[in-house]
Amino acid sequence: MNFKVFVINLDKSLERMAFMQKQLEQFNIEFERVSAVYGKELTETEICDVFDESTNLDKYDKVLNVGEIGCYLSHVKCWNAVVDQQLDFALILEDDSTLNPNLLSLINSISRLSVKWDYIKLCHGSKQKKVIDTIALDDFFSLSTCLKLPSSTRGQFVSLSGAKKLLATSIPIARPVDIDIQFWFEKGLSCFVVRPFPVQEAAFKSEICNLGNRKTTKKHPIKRIWQKLCFEIKVRVNRSKLPKLPPQL
Repeated sequence: MNFKVFVINLDKSLERMAFMQKQLEQFNIEFERVSAVYGKELTETEICDVFDESTNLDKYDKVLNVGEIGCYLSHVKCWNAVVDQQLDFALILEDDSTLNPNLLSLINSISRLSVKWDYIKLCHGSKQKKVIDTIALDDFFSLSTCLKLPSSTRGQFVSLSGAKKLLATSIPIARPVDIDIQFWFEKGLSCFVVRPFPVQEAAFKSEICNLGNRKTTKKHPIKRIWQKLCFEIKVRVNRSKLPKLPPQL
């Protein structure tokens, strides 16, 4: 199994890196730190190379801030690493993650899956999503399909095929990375969700995406309603494209 764990961490966030390192070392899991892209340090040219405001507003109801752009590019770095190193899959973690002590067992279970997959979500956002179907993975976790993927990119498995698909649709950046992946049907992604969620939010929030005051960002409420309606229709239309769960392990 050609596999790695990547931890996305800003160079200045030493406390968060120490927090992640302590957990992973306790679980005897080797990892590689990925230097996060600090949005505030991006030049105007660098932003223009990866971001187009008209495309952004065509697909999302708010203009992205530099933190969201930097966060997306940090994940792009990880996806590129999966492809460049020809990994079978990787566990990608942000540095505000509290990890389940049975994470190593989960990694082993994922490595034995008999179906092809692209992306497996290990965390949840503000709302739990309805499960369509589920199987037990091991004594600790189950594997599920969901029409609507949870938000947050705190923790996920990404396969080689998934990394290629994500890279192919990443630029120009149009949505926050976690929202963009919820449009799995646009990218042709085969996605699963692990429960109970093995990656939870730590007591502190990551600084990777936390730049820019969202309250002062101009909102487009009519556009938001229309985009949400379109999303609801599209996920239901694409229900038949949900991946089939493997036989019970």
